[in-house]
Amino acid sequence: MKKNYLLLLPFTITVLQAQNSQLYYSGKFLTTKNKEQNFLKVYNKNSGIYEFTDDKGFAIIAAKPYDTLAWNQGKNTHVISTYELRELKAILESQTEKKNVENIYNKAYDSLVSKQIKDDFSIEKTKTHLSKRSHSYFEEIRQLRQKNDSLYILKRLNQRTLVLNGSFTTSLEIKNRNSIPGTQSKYVQGRSENGNLVWKGPETNEMFSFGPDISTLGFNGLPYEYDQNGKLIPWIDGLQHSRKYDNNLFKTTVGYNNQLNVNAFIKEGYNEKIRLSLNLGQQKNQMYFIDQFDITNTFKVKLNTELSGYSINLAFNYEEDKATNTNRIGLFNRAYQNSLLTPVSFSNEQNTLLSNGSQRSYSKDADNPSFLFEQDSKYRYQNRERLFSFNVVKNWDELKLNISQSYENSNILNKDQYKPSTNGFSNGLLNERIQNNSLYHSNILGSYTLGKYDFKNTFSLNFILNDRKSDVYNSLTNQKYFYQRTSQDHIFNYNMDIRDYDFEAGLNLGNSFYISNTSLKNNYWLPKANFYVKFSDIFNWHNYSFKLLGSYTQLSSEPEITRSYASYATTLLNAQNYNQYFPVQEVESFRGLSNINTREWKVGAKLNVGYNVNLEGEYFNRKNTDDVFPVFENNQLKLKNIADHTYSGYEFSFTYDRLRFGYDIFLTNKISFFKYKDIVDRVSAGYQNMAVSGFKDIYKTLSEGQVLGAVMGSYFERNADGQLIIDESGFPKKADGMKIIADPTPDFVMKFTHSFAYKNLSLDINWEWKKGGQLWNGTQAVLDYYGRSSDSGEDRNIKNYVFQGVQANGTVNQIPVDFYDPNLNVQQNRWSRYGYLGVAENYIQKADYIRISNISLSSNFPINYGKQNLKLTFYVNNLMLWQANKGADPNQNFYDMDNGRGLDFFNLPSFKTFGCIVSLKF
Repeated sequence: MKKNYLLLLPFTITVLQAQNSQLYYSGKFLTTKNKEQNFLKVYNKNSGIYEFTDDKGFAIIAAKPYDTLAWNQGKNTHVISTYELRELKAILESQTEKKNVENIYNKAYDSLVSKQIKDDFSIEKTKTHLSKRSHSYFEEIRQLRQKNDSLYILKRLNQRTLVLNGSFTTSLEIKNRNSIPGTQSKYVQGRSENGNLVWKGPETNEMFSFGPDISTLGFNGLPYEYDQNGKLIPWIDGLQHSRKYDNNLFKTTVGYNNQLNVNAFIKEGYNEKIRLSLNLGQQKNQMYFIDQFDITNTFKVKLNTELSGYSINLAFNYEEDKATNTNRIGLFNRAYQNSLLTPVSFSNEQNTLLSNGSQRSYSKDADNPSFLFEQDSKYRYQNRERLFSFNVVKNWDELKLNISQSYENSNILNKDQYKPSTNGFSNGLLNERIQNNSLYHSNILGSYTLGKYDFKNTFSLNFILNDRKSDVYNSLTNQKYFYQRTSQDHIFNYNMDIRDYDFEAGLNLGNSFYISNTSLKNNYWLPKANFYVKFSDIFNWHNYSFKLLGSYTQLSSEPEITRSYASYATTLLNAQNYNQYFPVQEVESFRGLSNINTREWKVGAKLNVGYNVNLEGEYFNRKNTDDVFPVFENNQLKLKNIADHTYSGYEFSFTYDRLRFGYDIFLTNKISFFKYKDIVDRVSAGYQNMAVSGFKDIYKTLSEGQVLGAVMGSYFERNADGQLIIDESGFPKKADGMKIIADPTPDFVMKFTHSFAYKNLSLDINWEWKKGGQLWNGTQAVLDYYGRSSDSGEDRNIKNYVFQGVQANGTVNQIPVDFYDPNLNVQQNRWSRYGYLGVAENYIQKADYIRISNISLSSNFPINYGKQNLKLTFYVNNLMLWQANKGADPNQNFYDMDNGRGLDFFNLPSFKTFGCIVSLKF
C-alpha cells in the first residue's frame, strides 16, 4: 500500500502546479463534414466560456484537465487530457514561424562591383504568385484561372485512360454412358410351342425372347423385309449362321463450349468512370443418343457508370436454346426401352420403314428407336429468353438506396410428334406446345446505418414486386391456359454487429408481408431471427476461434406458375400402357390456394483450430404446412393443399486446409457428413396414399407417418411369421392390393474433397458415398418379363427348384418347379407369370453407391509478366461409379421428373465426361 501512495505524489504536484497558472487548449475544429470552418463556436461545458475559430478553423480556449469541449451545436465533443493543455505563451510561440538570422546583403555595394542585368520576365520579380493549393504535378494543365490581380490557380488535367481486357474460354468434352442393365444375347425372339422352342419373326408381333438358342439357327437366304439375310430356321450344314445383332442406342459423342468476354472501361486516375462488358457464347451439348443434341447461343451486354454520385448498372441478356428433341413426352425413355427389349435376332439399324411405309420394328407392339428419332424439322425445341435490367445505387453517408428494375421474357416451343404406325399411336400424333412467360420485377431497398465498426446497427426496408404472366397453348386440344400472379414482399430488417478484439456477435431481426392476388389469404406475420457469437483466440491461443449460430425463419410461398405439371399424367396409366403417355393437359388454375407456409430453425457451431483445421456442424428442421400437390379430379388437372411434412437432418464437415508437404506442395481435405429425412405429418381426408409420381400400379406416395415419396407397389403374401406363402403351382403367391415397399431416403451421404497444389499446378478430386436408401427397379422387372434380362437368360434352364416358404395350410413347401417349362404357356414361367411388372417387392434394390464425381488438373501460365494468363484444365466427371442396384445410376430420375427418384423405369443412364478447358485472359 505504501508504494501506491508514493505513486500519487508526482500526480499531486502536477495538479497543484496546474492550479497556479492558467492553461489553454488549442487546435483546429471541424464541421460535421470534417471541413475547416471559420467563426465556429467552441464551448467549454465545464467553465461555461466559449471562443470562435479563425479563418482556418483554429481556436484557443481556457480549460482545465478533463474539461469537455463541444462544437457543432453539441454534435461533436472532446474530453481534454492533461498533456493537451499548455500555457498561452507556448501556444503563441508555436504559431509563430521561426527563422535563422541571415547575412546582411548590401545592394549598394553589389551595384558598384557588378553590372545589373534587367530581366523583365523574371519570376522572382513578378507581382503575382501561384496558389499553394494548386496541384503538385504540372505535366498537363487543365485550367489556369486568375483569382485576383496577383493570384493564379493552376489545375492539372485529369488523365483519362481507355482500358481493354477480357477472356476467351473454349472447352471440348467427350461423353460416354455409364452402366445400363445387363441383357442376354443368347435366346431369340419366340416362345415354346408343343414343348419345342420356336423362333417367331417380327410379322407375328411376338414380344417375348423365350425362343431357342441363336447358335442353333441359321438364315435361309430368301428375301425377307425384316432382315436382309432372310428368315431364321434350324441350322443345317450349308446355311449361313445366324447373327447376334447389337442394338446399342448409345455412342461416344463430342461437344464444345466457347465463351468470349470483353471489357472496355475508362479510368480517371485510379477511379473507374464507366465500364462496358460484352459476353458472347455458344455451346453444343451432344447427347449420347443417335444425332440428338442441343445448341445454346448467348449474348450479354452490361454497362456500369457513375453519374453525379449515382452508381448505375444497365444489362441486357439474350439466350437462344435449340434442341433436336426434349424428353417432355418421355421420348428418350421410350427409345431406350425399345432398344433394350429388341431381341438379339433383330437389327434396328437395317432399315426404319417397311415397303408399305409403316415402321420396321420387331413387333407392331414395339418401336424402332431410329424411327422414333426421324423428324422433318431439325429442331423440335426452341427457347428464346430476353432480360432487361436497370439498377441504381446512391449513398448518403449512413443512408443507402438501391433500386432495381428488370423485365424478362421467354418464348418456348415444343413440337412433340409421333409418326403414323408408332406403337400406341397408329395414326400418328402431333402437338405444338407454345409457352410465353414474362416477368416484371421491381426491388427497392433502403438502409440506414448507425455506429462504426465496433458497434454497428443497420435498419433496412425492402419492397419487392413481381408481376408474372404465363400462357400455354396446346394445338392438339386447341386449348389455351392463361396464368397471372402479382405478388408483393414487404421486408423489414434490423441488423446489429458487435466487434471487440477477440469477440464478435451479430443479431438480425425482421418481419415480412407476403401479398398475392392468387393466394387465398395474405400473410402479414413472417418473422425471422438470426444470431451468431464468435470468440477468437480462445484460451489465448492464436487463431483458435469458436462460433455459435442459429436462425428461425417463417416463409410463405406459392407454386411457380411457369412450371408444368403435365407429366403427372403418368399416374393415370398402368406401366404396361406407357406407350399411351402424351402429356397435353395443364393445371387449370393457380388461384384459390393457401400459401405453403414454412417454419425453419437451425442451430450450428464452427470451430477453427489454428490456421488449418476447421470443424462445422448444423442441425435443421423445416416444417411445411399446406404443401401443394397435383391431382386429377373430374378429368381436370388441379392443384390442392394436401399435406404437411417435416424435413429435418444434420450435417457435419471437417476441413484441413493447406497441409504442407515439402516447400511448394500443399494438400487440402474436406469431409462432410449429411443425414436427413422428410416425414409426412398430415394428409387431407380423401388423399391418403395418393400418388406423387409414377404409374397407377407403382408410385411414390403420401402417407401419414411415412417418408414423403415412399414407394407403394405389389408384394408377396406372407404369414404372421413373415414366411412366404407358396401357391399350388409351387411359386410364391402374389398378394392382393398394394402397400409401401421401399424408402428412398439414404442412411447418410458423405462427400470428400481433396485438393493438391504444387507451384502453378492444382489437382482436385471429389467423390461421394451414399449409404442406404432403396429403389424399385422396374427396368429389371420388364426385362425379366420379356426374357431379355441377363438373369432370365442365365436361369431359365433351372429345374426342380423349391422355393422356401409354406403352403396355405401351413405345411413347408416341397413342390419342385422349373423356371421355364417349354410344355407350359410362356406366361407361366418364373418371370412372366406375375404380369408385366412382376411383384414390385421382388424388385426393391439397394440404392447405395460410391462415385468419383470429378477429377480436374489445372495449370496457369503467366504471359507478359503476368498481364495475361493462360490456364489449362483437364477434367473427368463420373469417372467411376459403383452401385448396389442392377440398373441405371441411382441418382437418375423417373422420366426426368424432379420428384421421381426412387423409381427406375428405363431411367436414362448417367454419363462420364472427359474434357479440356483452355482459358486465356488478356
